[in-house]
Amino acid sequence: MKARFLWLDMRATLGERKTWLAAGMMLYAAISMPFIAAKPPKHVLSALEGWFSTSDPFILFLFVWTDLAMNKCILILGVVLAGSLLIRERETGQLAVLLSKPISPAAYFLTRTLSACAVMAVLYIGTHLAAAPLIARSVPGFRAGLFFASMAVHLFAALFTVCFSALMSVLIQRRAMAGLVSLLVLSLLVGMAFMGFYNPAWSGISAFNPLTQGISVLGHVDELHPGHVLTPIAILLGMNAAVLALGALRVRQLEV
Repeated sequence: MKARFLWLDMRATLGERKTWLAAGMMLYAAISMPFIAAKPPKHVLSALEGWFSTSDPFILFLFVWTDLAMNKCILILGVVLAGSLLIRERETGQLAVLLSKPISPAAYFLTRTLSACAVMAVLYIGTHLAAAPLIARSVPGFRAGLFFASMAVHLFAALFTVCFSALMSVLIQRRAMAGLVSLLVLSLLVGMAFMGFYNPAWSGISAFNPLTQGISVLGHVDELHPGHVLTPIAILLGMNAAVLALGALRVRQLEV
């Protein structure tokens, strides 16, 4: 039943207006960013060359794509997809009816959150698949392996934004406040994601930032091996699981 509920909830979410608006935002990034980032302003280019010690146009593009496009998109999408989880059901009185079915509050929370994660994955992967041909044409030195390796790791950072927004919704239980707190915290994490690149002395502390783990492939572009992809994915899976566990624990304590 839970698997069917997960599938039905995912289908329903994909058909919602907010999801279509999110898909439009991702599509805009997929179409516009390759052309915008292919010729960045000179001062931006100079700063990037200093941070990454390279003038490879694709490496510089990958930074712009990840930071200016994808990080900002997943920040908003995480809140849109999961920022009001269980809040709307409580406000409309539907939660008591739903929980009268043979499903526990924790299982309901986990199923709804995983459904939102699945929708995020569809939008995120679809954006990269749509953008790849445009990037290959507009950015010299396109490296498909590096592009999709970066995507694979960053995807789990995108899922973290969904899990965190879901946690805030059940902790705060007020739609506007939960969304605001999620945006503020995730914005801070996004803003500090590249701190280890700007100042290597902070790289140890920044490793605790899920968004930093999500962009860690960019630190190994010249000698990328499977461990540089699998290790941050494993760390992010652990972080996501911990956030989901906290959310499930909190849901058990809620009064319907």
